[in-house]
Amino acid sequence: MSDTQGHVGGSIERTLAGDAELEILPVLREAWARTEGIKAIMVGGLLLIYAAIVAATWVLGQVFGVEDETMIGSTVTQLVLMMIVYPFFAGVFMLGLRRSAGLPVRFEDQFSFYRELMPIVAVGALQSLVTFLGFMLLIVPGIYLTFALCLAVPLKAERNLPITDCLIMSARLVNRKFFEVTVLTLASVALAVLGIVSLIGWIWTMPWTLMILAIIYRQLAGFTPAAGTGAAGGPESGGDSGTVEF
Repeated sequence: MSDTQGHVGGSIERTLAGDAELEILPVLREAWARTEGIKAIMVGGLLLIYAAIVAATWVLGQVFGVEDETMIGSTVTQLVLMMIVYPFFAGVFMLGLRRSAGLPVRFEDQFSFYRELMPIVAVGALQSLVTFLGFMLLIVPGIYLTFALCLAVPLKAERNLPITDCLIMSARLVNRKFFEVTVLTLASVALAVLGIVSLIGWIWTMPWTLMILAIIYRQLAGFTPAAGTGAAGGPESGGDSGTVEF
């Protein structure tokens, strides 16, 4: 849905009030339809990121030694990989969100969040740590947190909320539609795996996966392009985080 001011989807306030609209089959159908026009852009971005990961892993392997499994070597490697992956994820998510709103997207939009590297990495690292602790304590909390925190990085990218608030708000939003989010997330993971296993199928399934996540976010948190992104799809300072009450 949309209004005359360009807002699309739901809103945080409506979702927290129990009035979110998120239906599994319509989301899957719309996500597939919205992949038209982003496949080539996203495939190109994924290939570049894959090349960056391979290059970084090789360089770090030379620095620390291929057989080095010390804490320092592993920590540095994980940190560098997070610095490569999380800003790209934020950028490609915003690309998908703009596409879900029927807005034009550009190849370079996927890399627009590297200028916001540290806040994005901080949210992603905290999300990973909390989920890891959940699995360490008991398996069930870890499984729950995997789904409940899936909107943390998108909330940072689109709303620029404080780091811990991204995790809290993600859990609050997902809890309102936990079953639907879980089914859609599992479906997207299955699509991604199927695409990778089929060697070339990921060209279609990865954009589909992206659009599923983007539409989930759009329906639960809403999206106002003028407030959430600049012309290039990147972050603007300030955002609209001040309108959200925790």
